[in-house]
Amino acid sequence: MGPAPPNAWLVAVGRAIPLRGSPGLGGSGTKGGEGILIDAGLGDEETAASCLEYIRGLGVGLVWIVLTHSHTDHAGGADALRRATGAPIAMHRQEAPFVGRGPDDFDLPPGAQERLRAQREAAARATPDRLLEDGDALAVGDLTLEAIHTPGHTLGSLCLYLRQERALFTGDTVLGLGTGVVLPPPYGDMALYLDSLQRLLTWDAALLLPGHGPLVRQPAQKIAELIEHRREREEQLLTALGRGQRTLDQLLRQIYPELTSNLTSMARQQIISHMEKLRQEGRVTVEGEGKEALYFAS
Repeated sequence: MGPAPPNAWLVAVGRAIPLRGSPGLGGSGTKGGEGILIDAGLGDEETAASCLEYIRGLGVGLVWIVLTHSHTDHAGGADALRRATGAPIAMHRQEAPFVGRGPDDFDLPPGAQERLRAQREAAARATPDRLLEDGDALAVGDLTLEAIHTPGHTLGSLCLYLRQERALFTGDTVLGLGTGVVLPPPYGDMALYLDSLQRLLTWDAALLLPGHGPLVRQPAQKIAELIEHRREREEQLLTALGRGQRTLDQLLRQIYPELTSNLTSMARQQIISHMEKLRQEGRVTVEGEGKEALYFAS
């Protein structure tokens, strides 16, 4: 039984099994039964085949494939698994228009551009069979997954709550290590992201199962740290504006002084996302657009 995508989780009757070779939630450890797959990894043949082999090796029959969001490393393999298992795909209704889409202004070398294009084509085939709303529930055996709409990382991002285990599957809204990317509208929204983190603090979660990284066993502390990180980043940007640093490149050098060139485009998008939030709040004004924009503290 080969490895499976590091960001996929299988919720089966009586247990939740991470498809990443590490212990998940408690359970009998017996094989068989029905399951819900949360996210599906990339859409290349090797990844999809490995994931399918893993699930079949457990003897689990899929009844749903639920996508926390439509990014290629979560949605790419969903259609191949749907065709192989017959399990329908579910995602939040606001995510459906963005399946297979994303910003085109990343500075990628030609080979990476081709890979991204292929990955988006695979993700675009993951058209939903069911559109979820906040509060909807999916059942497998005696377990219930509750959908929590947590926009920010993407506009239709979902977290999924397994009440019987007080476990929260967080996709890329909360990572096991580090901080996730929040692109500017229409692909993400920093203001909504912070609102979503605040909302997650109100859920009775004993464990976070993220799309990347290790399990989080102190959910409230982790979520509070993410909120504080974003607040600190805002203050850094406002301080830089106060010193007369107005362009994206000036702000980039100030906020990310040791950034490697392959991460420059992503970091620039993060700054734009923060600035858009601050603009909506009336704390920043903007002249111009994109890389040529000038920012001023209000």
